[in-house]
Amino acid sequence: MQNSTIAKLVLTGAVLIGGVAFFAKSAQTSTQHYYKVEKLLATDLSQWKDTELKVHGNVVAGSIKEKVVNQETLRTFLVASEGKKIRVFGKGPKPDTFKDQSEVVATGRVVPVSQMVGIAASLDVRIESDMAYVVDATELMAKCPSKYEGAQANKNLDNGSGVKFK
Repeated sequence: MQNSTIAKLVLTGAVLIGGVAFFAKSAQTSTQHYYKVEKLLATDLSQWKDTELKVHGNVVAGSIKEKVVNQETLRTFLVASEGKKIRVFGKGPKPDTFKDQSEVVATGRVVPVSQMVGIAASLDVRIESDMAYVVDATELMAKCPSKYEGAQANKNLDNGSGVKFK
């Protein structure tokens, strides 16, 4: 083989190895864990304290508490799934569809209750004694099931042509 052919093969191999290494590193650092409340609570919560994750469940009716402090909206609520619940704290804007019993996904970190005592006091909320950890959320996403229920109800409608949609 000529020297130029060997150089091209070595360069191609180096670029390929570099690309695979970059992909593996970026995939490792941007991974987010997604848990329903009952699955999260079945784990050792202390292992998640430095990891961003998504927690999915339904807002417990009557648990939403909000207050504006220093021009910032503070919020706390309980998220439940299959009989298990965890308290979520958050700041800033909320989705329009966020309300009691709505399905919600909170993105944030699991933190010891002691880190949220000040915010809980500002909101006049008593943290449940059986909770050693809570979620400090940076983002809330609320799902809107009513948006899809209408589409489901229209599946068997007759459009006037005698053909039913299924």
